[in-house]
Amino acid sequence: MKRRGRDGYVIVEAAFLLPWASVIILLLVFLCSYLYQGCFLTQAAYVAAFRGSRFPERGEAYVESQLDEILEGEVLRFQAEERSIRAGLLFAQVSLRRDTPLESMGIPPLTASWKIAVREPVAYIRGIRKLSETGETDE
Repeated sequence: MKRRGRDGYVIVEAAFLLPWASVIILLLVFLCSYLYQGCFLTQAAYVAAFRGSRFPERGEAYVESQLDEILEGEVLRFQAEERSIRAGLLFAQVSLRRDTPLESMGIPPLTASWKIAVREPVAYIRGIRKLSETGETDE
């Protein structure tokens, strides 16, 4: 009879531990998706701004089309993002902001912003070579 009274301790422990383990696993999944989306938005903003800086004559429509192409490959998404795109002859700037479902609990929205100067690669490389030939470098 003593043995029969001790058989239920595993069920009682599982009743306390399994809900906590489930909550921790869900929080880890949310944290991983939050970090993934933050990295993905930062990369998308950088690549779109970089592509826009390579071809400044194509304007903001080109940068937006590049951003749309990049964001098509996103696997996880909380909500649609707010965009701010500026492209001109001097720089290309892409800013993204995406709200999270748990902002009421103090989790900040995801933001990414990149501003990249337009630089003509061929002229820039030639200028660096001329400086290195004359010995006038920044080092």
